[in-house]
Amino acid sequence: MSGPAARIKGRPRVHVNAGDTAARTKVLSLLRPCGFPLAAAPDGSADTVVIAAATTVDEALEAWSTEGLSGEHSLLVADMFSVAGALRAVRVGVRTMLRAADATSAQLGAAVRAAHRGDSRMPHEILVRLLAGPPPAPPATPRWRPVDLARSLTARQRAVLALMADGLGNAAIAQVLCCSEHTVKNVIYDLTARLQVRNRAHAVAYAVRRGLV
Repeated sequence: MSGPAARIKGRPRVHVNAGDTAARTKVLSLLRPCGFPLAAAPDGSADTVVIAAATTVDEALEAWSTEGLSGEHSLLVADMFSVAGALRAVRVGVRTMLRAADATSAQLGAAVRAAHRGDSRMPHEILVRLLAGPPPAPPATPRWRPVDLARSLTARQRAVLALMADGLGNAAIAQVLCCSEHTVKNVIYDLTARLQVRNRAHAVAYAVRRGLV
């Protein structure tokens, strides 16, 4: 057997790129019971998972970008996550993320295997905030301007808008946000109505002009 299916069954190598010594030590201690072979440097192989670890998402992304890596088969490990930070990570291609503050060896091992498969995974509370978000504010009067409507977008609508602006199609957006394509289509439909635009391309252009993405 060859190709992706064969790689998934094998045990991946792991290269750890940490923003500081404490983050590297913590990740290595959690990795030790998992039995993954360590790689001294990333080799661009699909069998090598690169872990970027730091206190914050931005610091982890900085550590990860120093080696000019792609997001595929990468795992971002940070103590502190935010919706904005998670979206930045998604934009540069990182699909698997783990909160280090309360991670166990088993959870880190599962995250490494998910990154090896190319699965999308992020901290549960961040995913919930992306998918749910605050309820949209009801229009007080028909005289609301488009900019007023833009301020009432939910976190989920903003996430879909940002991913649309990055050129992702409905299927890719659904995979990143762990929801169905039907849900993504409904969100886009609501967005076009709320922003008073004609289609998704018009919605992206409007969002760029207004500084929403």
